[in-house]
Amino acid sequence: MREANSKGLRSISARALAFAVVCMAVEWVLLVAGLKPHELLVGGLAVTASALFFWRMLRISSERLDFRVRDLLTAWRLPWMMACDAWTITVVLLQDLFGIRRAGSFYRVKGFHTALRDPVLVARRVLVTMYTTSTPNSVVIGVDPAQSRMLVHQLKRAPTSELERELGARS
Repeated sequence: MREANSKGLRSISARALAFAVVCMAVEWVLLVAGLKPHELLVGGLAVTASALFFWRMLRISSERLDFRVRDLLTAWRLPWMMACDAWTITVVLLQDLFGIRRAGSFYRVKGFHTALRDPVLVARRVLVTMYTTSTPNSVVIGVDPAQSRMLVHQLKRAPTSELERELGARS
C-alpha cells in the first residue's frame, strides 16, 4: 500500500486488490463445492460486496501493519487446532445434551506483548485474533494494547496454545 494522499485516503495497489478478489472467489467455490449458476451468482455478489468493503477499509484505515513471514507461517498449526477444538466442542455438546456436565462459558485474560504504534506488534495482534477465533473453542474478545492483555472466551478451558505464544501471548 502507498502513503496517504492529501485527503487522508491511501491509494491501493490494483494487484493486491485483484489478488484478494481471486482469493475470495476461490474460497467461495471451495465453500459451496460447485459451479452451478445460482451458486456463481450469489458468490459473485458476495465477492463483489466483500471486495468493495475491503477496498474501502484499506483506503480509510490509518493502521500501519507490517506482517512478517514468520508470523504468517504460524498458521500451519491451525488445521490441528481446529480438529482438536472440533472434537472438544463435540464432547462438550454431548456431555451437555446427556446431562453429564453442563457446557461452560469461560473468560480468560492472557498477557499479550503488543503496542499501539509498532506495525509488527499490531500485525501480530491482528493475526492472533484471526487465528484464535477461527478455532471452534475460542473467540478473542479483544486485545488491550495499553495493558498488554488479551481477553478470550472459551467453552472449555484450554491452555494458551503454541500458536498464541509464538505471536506474543503469555499464560
